[in-house]
Amino acid sequence: MEVFDTSNPECKGRFLNDSETLNSCMDFVNQSIALRKYPLLQTDRWLAIVYIVTMATALLVGTCGNTLIILVSAVVKGVNKSGKEFIVNLALADFCVTAIADPLCIIGVAKGEQFFDDKKWLCESVASLCLTACFCAFLSLTLLTLSRYIYLCHNHIYDKIFTRVSCIIICVISWVVAFLFEFPNFIGWGGHYFDQKNHQCIWDRTASLSYTMFVSIGLIGGPLLVMAICYFLIFQEIWKTKRDIYKLDSENPNRMRKAWNETVRSSKTLFCIFVVFLICWTPYAVTVTLDMQNNFSTEIHLFITLLAHFHSSVNCIIYTTGNKRFRMGILRCFGCTSSQKSFCSNPDVISKKTHSGSSNTPSLNSDSSSPQITKSSSLSTISVSVTSSPP
Repeated sequence: MEVFDTSNPECKGRFLNDSETLNSCMDFVNQSIALRKYPLLQTDRWLAIVYIVTMATALLVGTCGNTLIILVSAVVKGVNKSGKEFIVNLALADFCVTAIADPLCIIGVAKGEQFFDDKKWLCESVASLCLTACFCAFLSLTLLTLSRYIYLCHNHIYDKIFTRVSCIIICVISWVVAFLFEFPNFIGWGGHYFDQKNHQCIWDRTASLSYTMFVSIGLIGGPLLVMAICYFLIFQEIWKTKRDIYKLDSENPNRMRKAWNETVRSSKTLFCIFVVFLICWTPYAVTVTLDMQNNFSTEIHLFITLLAHFHSSVNCIIYTTGNKRFRMGILRCFGCTSSQKSFCSNPDVISKKTHSGSSNTPSLNSDSSSPQITKSSSLSTISVSVTSSPP
């Protein structure tokens, strides 16, 4: 008897003559069939319940939060005019994950692979959409970070690059590029299937080492590196500006300490964005690269995939908690008149006017003969921009 269809190294491709080896391999085959036949909710009830409750919470928070971001950005004028298109694009990509992919993850854990036996098209479509949306979210975050960097550190060229039309075109291109990154799974360089370790329809992480490395290093590590560099340069620019303001009183250590504290406080939201991306996606990138033989436990794969899906739910939380102007926009969107007065002075508009006013308007690169006024104006622009910056 010859066995070809199992991944057991003792069985695969061998002629089994002795009864002990035969029985061992038959047990393995039976376990594999059982693993496929029965959903996680039956084989490990408590693990499945914990997963379902956690994923359902992420689904609810992410879907409502991202819907709110899209709604407020579309309805309420004056909320984060700079980079607004990238925020909406990120929220749309995250919405696809939380509202479409996450429910199918719960079904996969509760019903198992047999639920998709007569719905192969559904499994493949959801797997493709999920990966495309994740790639688009990476691109949107990277573009948003680059726009923040240019807006704060090279403001004189921001309006030339990021016009409303160009931002919309870039967002559309990001979806096309994201699908092109996912498309190899349709032509053999990868694949889509029901992963019995993740218990969900997803891309085949074991099909091609080269494609898995491309995803983990290029599509996850690349944006992470770009974001890290941009945030470092933004932090450096904020610190430099605040330090120069207090330079006249540099002999007083309390003043310099205050400058440092203000720099950290202004950069807190930016730092949170980077840390959340790092925490959510680094474990996934490392695990899929190291486990090409699919030897890691179900618990590990469930956890790292759940953590990656969390990113789509956490983005909206960072946005709403770190952006006071957006919270006011929510109140205005739902008709709270108390927030109307708060919008009388929009920081983005004020910052815009500061830069688009007379030629004598101070800037970060200005060589004005009044350095103190120049730095103060620059600090005001940076502080306002970072405070109201999106995730």
